[in-house]
Amino acid sequence: MKDFSTRNINDQLRVLKDYVLEVAENTIQFATHLARSDSERKKLKEEIIAQVEKIHKNYESNPHMPRHSTPLSEEKLSVKESLTPFLGENVISAKDIPKLEEWPTFSGEREDNHIELIRTIDMLQYNFHIPD
Repeated sequence: MKDFSTRNINDQLRVLKDYVLEVAENTIQFATHLARSDSERKKLKEEIIAQVEKIHKNYESNPHMPRHSTPLSEEKLSVKESLTPFLGENVISAKDIPKLEEWPTFSGEREDNHIELIRTIDMLQYNFHIPD
């Protein structure tokens, strides 16, 4: 049977109180570190913004800077957008292009056997505005 004496309970309360005080102290230290790191993060962000603005000013004021380079503030195209050619209103319809089975073939028997295939490909590119 356990001893539930006053002395035993007081000892346990003292240990619990010490533990609670330690947790409170650790919580305060953690909050202080968190606030300090948040402050440092804000300072770093401000420094980065200042450096980017400095680069922009240098870019704009330098007449020898090539104008074809992309400024940092422009929105960059996604990979999908950059790989998709702009076709405007003349969208190529796949059903209009002849099927591969209808294209001329070459056997390689003669030296000029491939010329008809190349001419067909060139004609399809021209007529349907197909990129290379």
